Amino acid sequence: MLAVDDRPANLLALEALFEPLKLELFKATSGREAIRLASERRFAVALVDVVMPEMDGFETVRQLRELPLSKLTPIILLTAFEFDPRQIEALQGTALVDYIGKPLPAGLLRGKVEALVSLYRFREALAAKDRDIAMLAHDLQTPLASISAGTDILLRGAADERTQNVAKRVIQTVFRMSNMVSDLTDYARVGQGPIPVKLRPVDLGANVAQVVDECRQVERGDCIRVETSGDLNGQWDPDRLSQAITNVVMNALRYGEGDVRVRVRDAGAMVNVSVHNAGPPIPAARLATIFEAFQRATETGKGLGLGLFIVRAVVEAHGGVVDVSSSADAGTTLVLRLPRRPR
Repeated sequence: MLAVDDRPANLLALEALFEPLKLELFKATSGREAIRLASERRFAVALVDVVMPEMDGFETVRQLRELPLSKLTPIILLTAFEFDPRQIEALQGTALVDYIGKPLPAGLLRGKVEALVSLYRFREALAAKDRDIAMLAHDLQTPLASISAGTDILLRGAADERTQNVAKRVIQTVFRMSNMVSDLTDYARVGQGPIPVKLRPVDLGANVAQVVDECRQVERGDCIRVETSGDLNGQWDPDRLSQAITNVVMNALRYGEGDVRVRVRDAGAMVNVSVHNAGPPIPAARLATIFEAFQRATETGKGLGLGLFIVRAVVEAHGGVVDVSSSADAGTTLVLRLPRRPR
């Protein structure tokens, strides 16, 4: 935790107040010293006195927000004076958490800090878990690539039908495992913020056609029907959209029945991609959580439950939305609504 006050006696009082919490307290007697400390390490929370010489609390907050390590640090301003409302308005966009008047209500301040520190520790634990997942997923990609390459060589040299069928099944299994590993990697990445996208001009109709051709090689591809209409050009990340659309189409193939209909349609400022399949509907209780991590549409799902979570993350990274409808009569339809020029 960081405490900023130009009076050493006030810093000693804060140190005594938070001693029961067993926190590591860094003390700064000026705004400039606080900036130096915050540029070197991340803090769970910062307490900043308002009235200080040279650099007051308001300017200290503004400069803290310009540092990568303190951009999101919760800040509580401490003051013995009434705020001018215009000063508070001037701090809009700096993510100020709270302000407390002096004399400080000890129990209230300690409770707020304890809650913020607990939240920080929880987020750090999640981030550590995500890093472990990302490392594991990365390490799995190399052996999977070796298995795929070796099996492809065996398939090309196989003379009998039985060997060819076995090799094809291995390739299909590796494809599914590779997708699961990619989903794990992206799940970990989402925990650190929005999925990064590299926008460039894309014909979404051609992009979807390529995805469908690849899916046809893995699952019952003879039942996929593709329809396109209108102007399907825009600025997107083709690789990310291919990943999202693959997840949706493969879900429809694996868990649906009959034909899978993929439609790419001009919708003015948007381009919509819908994937429809017949078969048992998704239970209503699962529709509300289907885009959450580790959730499946059915009890018998074989994947990790990350496919649609990644779909939503990719679509939202493009400024779009994804929704789903499902009923016994109409079947299941997922729609990706993508603005042509994401902001």
